[in-house]
Amino acid sequence: MEKDVKLHIGEGILKPGVRPIKIYVDAQGEYWICDKDVDPTSDDFKRDGCVAHSDVHMVK
Repeated sequence: MEKDVKLHIGEGILKPGVRPIKIYVDAQGEYWICDKDVDPTSDDFKRDGCVAHSDVHMVK
């Protein structure tokens, strides 16, 4: 469900991406990084090509 709430994730270096994305949160509270055009009412963000934030491993 898309809301008018804007999430601010991190305070790192801002680098505009070539690929516009949106962040969604599913019913279990998982953050999903998706292409801008993904349907926010999807019941399967993975099927729609999104990546779970918990699957993104950052290096120090």
